[in-house]
Amino acid sequence: MVDKITFMETLRFVQEIAKTSAEPMSKEEIQSYFQDMDLSKEQQEMIYQYLQTPGEDDRKEKHKEQKEQRQAAGTGAEKKSSYSAHFRMYLKEISAVPRLDKDQERSLYERLLKGEEAAIADLSGQWLKRVIELAENYIAPRAFLEDLVQEGNMSLLLCLRQLLGEGAKYGMAGSGQGTLGEDQRTKLEQRLEASVIDGLESYRRELEGERDSENAILAKVNLVYEARKALAEENGTDPTLQELCEYTMIPPEEIADLLALHETKEHK
Repeated sequence: MVDKITFMETLRFVQEIAKTSAEPMSKEEIQSYFQDMDLSKEQQEMIYQYLQTPGEDDRKEKHKEQKEQRQAAGTGAEKKSSYSAHFRMYLKEISAVPRLDKDQERSLYERLLKGEEAAIADLSGQWLKRVIELAENYIAPRAFLEDLVQEGNMSLLLCLRQLLGEGAKYGMAGSGQGTLGEDQRTKLEQRLEASVIDGLESYRRELEGERDSENAILAKVNLVYEARKALAEENGTDPTLQELCEYTMIPPEEIADLLALHETKEHK
């Protein structure tokens, strides 16, 4: 079984490479990062679809999208025209996915619970619109819909994989027979939705943690700057690293880094 933490860390690492790559990553390049994981062909194909990256022109549109989303974050207003070309194409593709009726969808769930791996791809197609609906609730100045959807889709994929062959847990008499009751179907769908939400919340927390870290560093930079200014006025000369260390109670190595950051900030 694929380790979820390792998988998600690898996925995000590849996402960052894909976003900064001058050319879209090939299927072989993407799969090379997951070669040590026991992934099915269906999983590999879905990973490739989720990680396809737009070219330079689309990347410019992505920057424009991010600016417009930051402006719209306070009201929650977003327009499809502000999305990247890649994401607009994705929305168009999933809008064309035919919606199955209740019995057809139940049959897919039963196939999944009986251990049919091919049911994962079919079920994920039925859930992609729901992932977008859930992702829209987590849009923030640093959390863009396109990235949230990718996180949600990956969480969905992992949960579907975990459900493979779990018929006995959902009232089916063994992995190869029985039918899925309505209550058990509801329970299964709640598990899928909870998994997507957990992925979205984790991603948002991660972004907020990065923001808090940046704010903490900025506060220290300002502290060192003010300390340097105060000591210079008091002593009539630029303070030494040791004097700044004693004044701010920050280790000298960290003060040196903060001073370098301040110099970089001043020259921007």
